[in-house]
Amino acid sequence: MFENLLEMQERGVRDRALGRSLADNPMSKPDVLPITDLQEWYSMYDAWRFGWSIEDAMAGHIDLPRDGRASPRAYTRTV
Repeated sequence: MFENLLEMQERGVRDRALGRSLADNPMSKPDVLPITDLQEWYSMYDAWRFGWSIEDAMAGHIDLPRDGRASPRAYTRTV
């Protein structure tokens, strides 16, 4: 299962790099994936989200508004 979690994290990273949103988590579609073990399902859901969040933070997407302009706080300097 550990390898599956790492693979799901990597998938989250790739999905964020491709511009997908948190709503695109493949584990959030239970009608597509049969849930037999709730704990395993949540671990996979969380692993994808963690990978997605890492890529989001590393690429600096957090401070970018949807219109593509830089946020005002990006230019704020403290002296």
